[in-house]
Amino acid sequence: MLSRSRSLSLSKGLSLIAAVVLLITGCSVSTADEPTRSSGENGYVGVQPQLTQIKPADRKPAPVVSGPELGTDKTISTADYAGKVLVINVWGSWCAPCRKEAPDLREASEETNGKAQFLGITSRDFAQAAPMRFVEEQKITYPSIFDPDGATLLQFSRELPPSAIPTTLIIDAEGRVAVRILGPITKTTLVDMIDDVADGK
Repeated sequence: MLSRSRSLSLSKGLSLIAAVVLLITGCSVSTADEPTRSSGENGYVGVQPQLTQIKPADRKPAPVVSGPELGTDKTISTADYAGKVLVINVWGSWCAPCRKEAPDLREASEETNGKAQFLGITSRDFAQAAPMRFVEEQKITYPSIFDPDGATLLQFSRELPPSAIPTTLIIDAEGRVAVRILGPITKTTLVDMIDDVADGK
């Protein structure tokens, strides 16, 4: 039989392991005042992805954020795309679900070209080499903000749980958050959501 002190030590150790697993794999958190319609797709590292659509009357303005563009010395901003439907995808080169959804994002960006602008935000990549290799391998053509210290994501703290990667936001043409997807998304679902937002739904 384990002694009380050894049992407590084992319990603390298991709690620490669980916390590390959540940090690495990501987790989805929903709040009572957010969802207007939720659904999910299988395959998000043991956690079912959550899709939340927000009715136009209930939408809040998204923060205007900027940062260095991955692979260049330019600064890019969400304000550069004012008046357009903007799809923001938070990803990391280390993230397996991000790798899984990358082809769908690329194809959705190509299919909705002229209707929506895609913008990535890299997270927890502390040097540019790995995310640049990811972009090249996945043939991604839309820009990404390089955010190694999380300063850009911090401005989205209301919309993005800190450990939910990948996450995709769809911002309507008036600059308001219309859709949030926690977890990987398929091309079909994403294109459908973009079409809805572009049509004012």
